[in-house]
Amino acid sequence: MVAKEGADREAAPLAAVFHFPLLLASGLSVAMAVGVTLPVLPFQVERALGTDAAAISWHTGALTGLYTFALLVCSYFWGALSDRIGRLPVIAFGLAGSSAGLLLLDAATTLQELYLARLVSGALSAAVLPAVLALAAETAGKTTRPHRFAVISSATTLGFLLGPIMGSWLSPMVLSPLAGMRIAGMFMPDSPYFLVAATSLLIAIALILAPSPQKSAADHGAVQSEGPDGPSRLGLNLGLLLTGISVFGITIAEVGITLLGKQVLVLDPAGIARFFLICGVVMIVMQIGIFPICMQRIALPSLIAASLVGVAAGLGLTAFSRTSGSVLLAFTLVSIGTAILIPALATLISTAAGPMQGKAMGQQAAAANLGQALAASLTGALFLVAPGAPFLIGAAAAAVGVLCAIKLRRP
Repeated sequence: MVAKEGADREAAPLAAVFHFPLLLASGLSVAMAVGVTLPVLPFQVERALGTDAAAISWHTGALTGLYTFALLVCSYFWGALSDRIGRLPVIAFGLAGSSAGLLLLDAATTLQELYLARLVSGALSAAVLPAVLALAAETAGKTTRPHRFAVISSATTLGFLLGPIMGSWLSPMVLSPLAGMRIAGMFMPDSPYFLVAATSLLIAIALILAPSPQKSAADHGAVQSEGPDGPSRLGLNLGLLLTGISVFGITIAEVGITLLGKQVLVLDPAGIARFFLICGVVMIVMQIGIFPICMQRIALPSLIAASLVGVAAGLGLTAFSRTSGSVLLAFTLVSIGTAILIPALATLISTAAGPMQGKAMGQQAAAANLGQALAASLTGALFLVAPGAPFLIGAAAAAVGVLCAIKLRRP
């Protein structure tokens, strides 16, 4: 028995080293699949509908909302399924589904085809991140798990940055392709959708061929729940609530600053994009370089509370900012807080989840998507009432999150 336990302890780190690059590639790819559509989708809707500006805006928002809704509904299912059948098959299937959705979107010419493509993409790609985070948790010890979550978060952030760049650069290959360049009359090799889809499919094949990871109950550091009212249950529930609040805040910042940049600061798309580029780089630096240091020196509940204070301060400052410099400073504060919160909350939820890592990560993904959907739907309406209103609502939500994080510090 002792020899077997020793072998398990050796296998778990080796499996983590072997699979972790594939997990990073999976997170990067599925994030690029989201970002690559952003600059192209409105023009695809215009091609399908004509030049009705109101209809184009409505259907672009509806298509984005459908994708988010599919993620919200399906994330929990895929995470729980990965607990039963294994992480690698679920991740591979999700990547293949994301690839199929992008290929459908690449060939779509009617509004019905666009909706079908976004529904397929959202429902199937929802399988990827919950299973990725669950596998990362199972193949790492308690001390290395937060760092792994941070690196995965950085990979997804990088994907969100690279996706729109690729989509903008290669958008003519989707919007006005040469008929003779399509493979079998359907696939365009130079299309940004095709390139991301092919990447996802290659990663899926690599995951299928990879050996099954081995985990050790002694080493993966999952804390067993003490019952429905025990500390683990409290940590899980508060972690899910704080995830929704955190994503609610950063989504308000992203959507609101886009509107603020266009209507108040009078910036062109390139000027608005600079905000996101700078803050994306800040988030990656914080997650890879600063977060591990913070985890060593600051208790997790205190770190979560301090990060939420930063988000609240940044959103509150944005509400009263009317210059590019002050808006950038405020957005940077929100980005710094969010960069810490994403891996910190994943660590909290994973620690409280016990053996049901996939189920818990699916719940976290659903909470994040709910926060995103609520923020996206509220920000536009509130901005029409007063430009600062959505930011103040987000700051208030983050302040409530601080109080919840303080509750985590109680024994």
